[in-house]
Amino acid sequence: MKDFTNHIDGLDLFPLGMTLFPDGIMTLNIFEPRYLSMIKRHFQRGEPFGVVTLLEGFEVKLPAQEIKLSDIGTLAKITQFEELQPAMFRITCMGWRRFKINYRLPPLIGVEQARVTLLDDDPIVAVSPELQGVADTLGQFISQNQARGIKLSEFPFAQPFCLDESGWVANRWAQLLALNRLEKVRLLGELDPLIRLIKIRDLMNAQSS
Repeated sequence: MKDFTNHIDGLDLFPLGMTLFPDGIMTLNIFEPRYLSMIKRHFQRGEPFGVVTLLEGFEVKLPAQEIKLSDIGTLAKITQFEELQPAMFRITCMGWRRFKINYRLPPLIGVEQARVTLLDDDPIVAVSPELQGVADTLGQFISQNQARGIKLSEFPFAQPFCLDESGWVANRWAQLLALNRLEKVRLLGELDPLIRLIKIRDLMNAQSS
């Protein structure tokens, strides 16, 4: 098993048109042959793989396709694995630690590989009074969806709900807001959770104006 302490050599990458944030939950249908064995191997070993945002190109490989990947990604832990049929899996995964791609390696059986450095988890920074409205609105979103019958296990982010932490609140809104891919990647790469939350507030204000 690889040592996930600081650097990872040869991390398997899964490029997506969306951005995975720490503690975010996503469900994926796996059907491309190059990913079937990779995902099954990671599930059996209990090892995470890397989710990176596609800035150019398509998720499904096309002949002679050139792709551009973000240089910031998130390790994904597989929490549920279901073999729908021999050539299709459905997995649920949770975002764990962020990483920075140092350089990409030659693909292995069609799967992108990279040497990466793991980034530190967000320090716990309380939501400041001037940003409390952003956290309160997220709390209302959670309450309203619960009232509609959405189970806590069906939310697109993991528990516990840390509504008093700047980084957690910022990540949830970065995940939920309709932002373009580059904006989401910039938020993922912002290492200061308070600045990330300020940027979220500004983006929310811009969308509502």
